[in-house]
Amino acid sequence: MPYIDQTERKIYDHLIDGILARFENLGAYTPMDVAGAFTYIVYRLLKFFNKRFWSRALGIGCVICAILEIYRRDHTIYENEKIKEYGDIE
Repeated sequence: MPYIDQTERKIYDHLIDGILARFENLGAYTPMDVAGAFTYIVYRLLKFFNKRFWSRALGIGCVICAILEIYRRDHTIYENEKIKEYGDIE
């Protein structure tokens, strides 16, 4: 995943923290509670890329890379813990 400078990251983190605080203020504490809002936010961000085919493909590619990154960094840790807990599939 392309990493951005720490200074720039803080700008985005501030905005993202505001969105997450809004979710909490709405009483939305679970992913199920915010799924619609999350989808809307991602859709609005992707609309920025909605100009030409290559631009749309780039936006969709960014989403795919973000999905792969969260799988690589977070989900595999969870999966490995469960393999240790329950045993691997043979």
